[in-house]
Amino acid sequence: MKRSHTIMAEPLTQEAFAAFGQVIALDMLPTLPIDWYRGANRVMGPVTVEADVPIEYLLMRSSVRPLRMRYFERHLQLTQAFIPLDGSPFVFLAARPNAETANGFPIIEEIRAFLSPGRAAVSIHRGTWHEPAFPLVEGQLTLISSHRELTQGLVTEPDENGEVLGFDLDKRSLEQRLGASVSIVLP
Repeated sequence: MKRSHTIMAEPLTQEAFAAFGQVIALDMLPTLPIDWYRGANRVMGPVTVEADVPIEYLLMRSSVRPLRMRYFERHLQLTQAFIPLDGSPFVFLAARPNAETANGFPIIEEIRAFLSPGRAAVSIHRGTWHEPAFPLVEGQLTLISSHRELTQGLVTEPDENGEVLGFDLDKRSLEQRLGASVSIVLP
């Protein structure tokens, strides 16, 4: 019998998200003392980008899908960013890179859900377990950092368990690995 779990989404803050990566938002990054244009530009940051290979960007238009976790994936060759381009809110699921696992999948207690109002993006540490963002508005447009091998993994047919393990894509099935279902609840 499949075990059912729920995870309450929490507000996306720099402090709450620190174990998973950085939040990219005006009100969450320090202002840098860069003023070449007499106050016309306000520069915040920095946000760290790391990669072992050249970075490429993917543009994703998403439909609203049920707030139900199906997979978790991670990448070891880059810090990956999910940047909403249209200011739409989203939910982001994550588990720490060194999360406790059962059958090769982070245990339910390690999984957190973050609600972004859409004015923020996330850049996750290498190895952070995650699902692609759950859009809360139909047709959300998101810019995602990737690299050639990771993109190749994303277009690869899954194995008999519905997983892809290779190409810097470690994409694992919740149902196959834990025999569980996880739903996300909004506050």
